[in-house]
Amino acid sequence: MTPLERLSKIKALIQEKQNANSTMQPQFWKPSGLLRRISPSRKIQSWLTTPTSLTAKLRVLCPDLQVVILSEEFEIPLLNESQKLGLNRNEEAWIRCVLLKCHGKSWVYARTVIPKLDEHNPWHHLQKLGNKPLGEVLFDLPSIQRSPFEFSKNALSFWPYLIENLDVNEAANLPGFARRSVFKQQNAPLLLTEVFLPGLVD
Repeated sequence: MTPLERLSKIKALIQEKQNANSTMQPQFWKPSGLLRRISPSRKIQSWLTTPTSLTAKLRVLCPDLQVVILSEEFEIPLLNESQKLGLNRNEEAWIRCVLLKCHGKSWVYARTVIPKLDEHNPWHHLQKLGNKPLGEVLFDLPSIQRSPFEFSKNALSFWPYLIENLDVNEAANLPGFARRSVFKQQNAPLLLTEVFLPGLVD
């Protein structure tokens, strides 16, 4: 095994351990009435409470907004995600993790969780989304329903696949400010979590 292969294997083992820890770690989400406990910053609160398409708002600031896919597969959701969606603890869901970037700077980490995704699920076409932002699809659907936002603040290392895809300067012990909501189409849920990164909110 070459030194490069050994390093890649070590990184993979570290990521596997981080994902396992995150999967079981409890997380606390707060309603909009407690938003100030997440952050007193008006700028951060403004981003967290954007009611319309976040992608559209980001494109105003960065027309060349880039979507980088970090992971896209069936796996066990985080503990709080399973609870939110009413899944059994070891029940898998289709999960897509991406970074929204502007000129190389990471702005938003987005995580989509869809349970029971098969050809009969109205969300099944999202498996072919590719590098297109999810927001450009969701807000074009006429009959979609969306739950109220919930908010949380966590170390960036909490989120699977994130830290190893950030520059050292972007991940220097700083928190990410997150919001989540559930979209429903034909009563099928899609949980979307968006984490605002230091590159955008600082």
